[in-house]
Amino acid sequence: MIKIVIFILCFILLSLNPSFGNTSCKKSYNYLIAYECYKKLKNNYLALENLEDLKKTTGVEVHDFIEYKKILLLKDYDDIDKNIEEFKINYSNSKLIKKIQLIKAENLFNQKKGKELIQILKNIEKQYKLSLNDKLRIKYLKALNLYRDKEYKSAFKLIKNIGVRNTTFKSKEITSAISNYKIKHNFVLSKNEKIKRLGNLYKNGQYSLFMNEFEDKLSPKILINKALIKIKSNESNIGLKILRKISQGEFTRTGSQSQDLEAIAESKYRIILFNLKTTKDNSLLATELNSILVNYPNYTRTNEVGYLSARLFTIDKNYKEAIKVYNWLIKTKSKDYIDKSFYGLGFSEYMLGNYKNAIGYFASLKESNQSYYKQLGSYWTGKCFIKLGDKNLASTEFNKLIKENKIGFYPFMASKILKIKTIKNSPATKFKKTKLHQSDINLLSLSKENIKLRREIETYIRNKINLSNYKSYLTELYNADEYNLAIKISYSYKSNNKFKFPKGYKNLVDKYSKKYGVDSNLVYALIREESLFDPKAKSWVGAKGLMQLMDYTANMLDKELKIKSSLFNPEDNINLGTYYIMKLMKRFDNNIPNVLAAYNGGPKNVELWRERFNSLEDDEFIESIPFKETNGYVKRVLRSYHYYKSRN
Repeated sequence: MIKIVIFILCFILLSLNPSFGNTSCKKSYNYLIAYECYKKLKNNYLALENLEDLKKTTGVEVHDFIEYKKILLLKDYDDIDKNIEEFKINYSNSKLIKKIQLIKAENLFNQKKGKELIQILKNIEKQYKLSLNDKLRIKYLKALNLYRDKEYKSAFKLIKNIGVRNTTFKSKEITSAISNYKIKHNFVLSKNEKIKRLGNLYKNGQYSLFMNEFEDKLSPKILINKALIKIKSNESNIGLKILRKISQGEFTRTGSQSQDLEAIAESKYRIILFNLKTTKDNSLLATELNSILVNYPNYTRTNEVGYLSARLFTIDKNYKEAIKVYNWLIKTKSKDYIDKSFYGLGFSEYMLGNYKNAIGYFASLKESNQSYYKQLGSYWTGKCFIKLGDKNLASTEFNKLIKENKIGFYPFMASKILKIKTIKNSPATKFKKTKLHQSDINLLSLSKENIKLRREIETYIRNKINLSNYKSYLTELYNADEYNLAIKISYSYKSNNKFKFPKGYKNLVDKYSKKYGVDSNLVYALIREESLFDPKAKSWVGAKGLMQLMDYTANMLDKELKIKSSLFNPEDNINLGTYYIMKLMKRFDNNIPNVLAAYNGGPKNVELWRERFNSLEDDEFIESIPFKETNGYVKRVLRSYHYYKSRN
């Protein structure tokens, strides 16, 4: 029946538009990508034809996905109900049933079957575990149905609830609906609702919409958001002018003294954060932060402000002042900053040479609930013993750290000091080559050129994985070079570390690491932490590919090598990335922590840090790196580097 329905629909579509075949989609090398191409061109006939061809060339394990895509394509046609019912019969155990039911609900709305719609929505809410997006789709359908039934007030209540709390859901439609309710029914958002909506628009990065809806006297908090948008939009002079006025109390009062003081403190804090980008005197800004703590004790970010102040004193090697702030933070008993503050106290005392005092603070960290801080406390306790001349106690501490934590930055640093391997060599792990999930793997492979489609198929596959089949899925993903998804899945189950730390693109890594004289293990570690072996990875700042190179860096390297590279091409990316590591190794005297810090935080910054911390040992230098992101990055890459190196 389903084939007959599709054939009739295809015939109608073809007769309406005989020129459908004349498109560039013919050049596509696979049916899945061709389907997406024709769908984008609204050429449903050829899109369906490619789905049919895809179904013929794949196993039954993925036919539910293909039929689901057909239903999505034909959901606006009257006969689609037959397809939906057949899907529910043929694929009753499919994880896509919930999505099919939601499509059915949307069809009922389009068919003006309000009572049936409400019933199916109730059933969906009872039968399935719903994501936030599912719940919003249901709420939206209820609102549309209420509006059609002329229950405008109830409909507006649902629409504004979505528009205020979940601004990214159907943003265009919800914004238009809110406007229409105002024009046609005189329903408007209250002042508090406007403030909450604008706050969420800012939080979600919907800056254009924020500026369109901004009202000058709503709230100083919203005015601060406007200032920050201006600063992010390269209109910093305008943004800073707004912040300075608020910091001086020049704004429309809220009627609440606490809210007004909050706004003043927030504006002062934001100005300091802006100045942090260009300052050469961290202690001066730290002192300004302390003044916020003194003058605005009820400011909601006091702990955050205090910790930043302490860190800035630490970066300036003003450890005595840092200790004062860390002690203040501990007295506040803030859960978010207790461990960080004990670490700050311990490290400050260590840098001042007060090793016995430092051991006391690091001992507190060893009782932390977080593994990272336990390891940190143990490692630096061992370092204190070394400074005190007690190598036996240091060795005991380090050996215990290594025994309890096979993989990690601090076990790695401890093993370097003891000159031992934390992970014993073992024969290469061999996994049986199975083809239980070959159709899933093939579908994933076909989607490589379409990032959105690939993410959809990854989700489809992950929803099929459970405790009974995860090992076979991981093995087949690994054998198919699908390292990125294998890594992600491996952390959801107790799995072999080989899946977490694969040696992907081995031929290319070996080729270019040998060419440029770079340790291949360092290249693997960097790729893992930069992109999780995703050749199509792109960061929010524009870094691309396996080794996350920026365009300007790639262009510079291309000129030096006299080539033209594509950063999403694995070979080009590994070539440039490995060559860049070689350059940094030469620049920073083969000091790997310096090289990694330069790769992430920029070579010029590392030169400044080396000058500032010129007498520090490697571990002390790493802990002193001012950039939070770079600090964590260096530790993660060194952890992975040690693992790869130990497994040789």
